[in-house]
Amino acid sequence: MTTMRRVILGLTLALAATLLSASADSAALQTWRVLLVAGDDSAAVFDNAVDRFTEILGSRPGVELYRLTSDQRLGSATRRIASAKTIDSALTGTTAQGCFVFMTSHGSTDGLYLREDYDSKKTLSPSRLDRILDKQCGERPTVVVVSACHSGVFIGKASKGDNRIWLTAARDDRVSFGCGAEFELTYFDECLLGAWPKSKTWKQLFDRTSTCVRLKESELSESSSLPQAFFGKSVKDLELP
Repeated sequence: MTTMRRVILGLTLALAATLLSASADSAALQTWRVLLVAGDDSAAVFDNAVDRFTEILGSRPGVELYRLTSDQRLGSATRRIASAKTIDSALTGTTAQGCFVFMTSHGSTDGLYLREDYDSKKTLSPSRLDRILDKQCGERPTVVVVSACHSGVFIGKASKGDNRIWLTAARDDRVSFGCGAEFELTYFDECLLGAWPKSKTWKQLFDRTSTCVRLKESELSESSSLPQAFFGKSVKDLELP
């Protein structure tokens, strides 16, 4: 091999390595605005999930974490009552590179149940959430996890842009399980939180969570909840916070 060919080959390999490195770096964000929402206080499972996520993410560098509750006993200046307005407010003004919104509650084909949100008739609709995300998160990578019965309605009716990831606990015509007083966490939330430490990307997280949910539901005689997901093409390899 001539000296010139060696130089060209070396430059080509160096360029390829640089491109691969840039691609890997682009999948990992350094800063996140994280919003954790418990939409109902009829069972402790919803605030339990928010507390567990707080333990995982609260002290991580680059994470700006906000919590909302529907339990008046837990409400405070740092844990406001969940509503469409407080969700909007909690995402306002962030300069973080990405947005992560986790919401857990009961749900219907109209949207997510927010027990104390009387202004919105106790329901956060896909279109209302969409407007909030467009305004506050814009073109930034944005991940939304909706843990509730019929939560697939958010994938069906909300925006599915290139910068969005949606993970939902059930198809829009299915219920999810584990929201009773006898449970510590819903099936989906327990599986999601259990899969988190083992996962690097949101895709890996969803695949592990879905498998876990299917195994837990196989013990029931009810129809499977069929968790749903959407991955925008610019964030399909996005890494967890």
